Amino acid sequence: MHRDHRAIERVLLITFALNLLATAAKLGVGLWTGALSLIADGLDTLFDGLSNIVGIAAVRKGSQPPDDEHPYGHRKFETLAALLIATLLFITAWEVALDAVARLRDPQPPLVNLWSLLALVIGGVIQGYTGLWEMKRGRALGSEVLVADARHTIASLYVSFAVLIGLGLVWLGYAWADPLVALLVSGVIAKIGVEILLENIPALVDQATLDPAIIGEVVGNVTGVESFHRIRSRGAPDSVAIDLHVRVDRRLSMQAANAITDEVRRRLLALPGVTDVTVHAEAQSGPESALELQQAVALAVGEEGLSLHEVWAQQIDGHIALHLHVGVDPNLSLAQAHGQVDRLEQTIRSRLPQVASVHSHIETASADVLPTARVSRGLQKRVEAAVTAAADAIPGLSDPHEIQVRQVEGQLFISAEVLVNGALSVSAAHALSTELQRAIQAAVPNVGEVLIHLEPLV
Repeated sequence: MHRDHRAIERVLLITFALNLLATAAKLGVGLWTGALSLIADGLDTLFDGLSNIVGIAAVRKGSQPPDDEHPYGHRKFETLAALLIATLLFITAWEVALDAVARLRDPQPPLVNLWSLLALVIGGVIQGYTGLWEMKRGRALGSEVLVADARHTIASLYVSFAVLIGLGLVWLGYAWADPLVALLVSGVIAKIGVEILLENIPALVDQATLDPAIIGEVVGNVTGVESFHRIRSRGAPDSVAIDLHVRVDRRLSMQAANAITDEVRRRLLALPGVTDVTVHAEAQSGPESALELQQAVALAVGEEGLSLHEVWAQQIDGHIALHLHVGVDPNLSLAQAHGQVDRLEQTIRSRLPQVASVHSHIETASADVLPTARVSRGLQKRVEAAVTAAADAIPGLSDPHEIQVRQVEGQLFISAEVLVNGALSVSAAHALSTELQRAIQAAVPNVGEVLIHLEPLV
């Protein structure tokens, strides 16, 4: 939304001039007659005029374009000016209240004459016209400074009316009416200050300006957006900044993803008051991202000084569960190993928000080269025969060769290479190797580990 800063300045200058006329009438007669309520009304009008000068300075600063130190522009300077106006109102209310309380304790009847009446009437007419005109222009120009100042000006009509009643009571002989009305005026001034604070503090503290549901409805209708999250908005109602994250198909090119985010940005900028939109594109997670999950887990495992033997990723009700086989130093106690794996699981969950749970199976691992010993020729022959028989009994496996048998820490370690059909899927081949491992473990006693290497049959 384009803001006509020159027009806002013109309104403030005209308002300032009119406020000075009203101030001269009220404050001049009030000081002459000693009417505290009329002086309070005049001070209220005076500060209204001074706030116009503050507003002009703020509008000029706020109209400057964004720079390196203020990348979002200078719009909040106008909001700060509105808060400064509220501060001036509080100070005025406090001073008037103090004088009113002192006068209540020691009543001093002011002079009430025709000039007092004329000062109130002339000042009221000027302020009434000024306030209504400034409110209309403020809403048309989208300026909270004009609207805030106009409310103060319009409220001054009620203040002037109360002062008129108070002076009438003084004329009838009730001297206490003048300070009492002045005290009421101070309350009205303070109330206006509170209203201005409530209107402008949300923008200053970056309170959400737009309902996320409104933004989500716009983004969700953009073709190519798989999902979105982290929707944020801030700023004044006529200068809203939005940023959000959208997820797109991970198979798209960068150019295609940029085209989608550009369309999201274009549609959001069409919303009333929105002046800045930042869209972050992310790849939509799915079953095809399992490799990335494994790579991220392997990185975390390595940082903990552990070894990753196996990882399974499962998607349940839209959430991902990981099942890990983690190798730990065999010299650790169970409590130490458990603590190390707990830290690993916390790291994984913090880095991968899409992972709802991590379940780890602790296994022993060693970075050392294990000492092995050759077995007797007779045992070697018996194991080779058992491996060959087991492979021949499983359809799809053939020609077991490179059969090696070693003794590791009192148990047998058997490895073998076996031919399979190269057209088989990895999962089908894995099932065959697992079946062969179990068959060998059942046929050969005292087996610690069996490693089967499958080779495609050419």
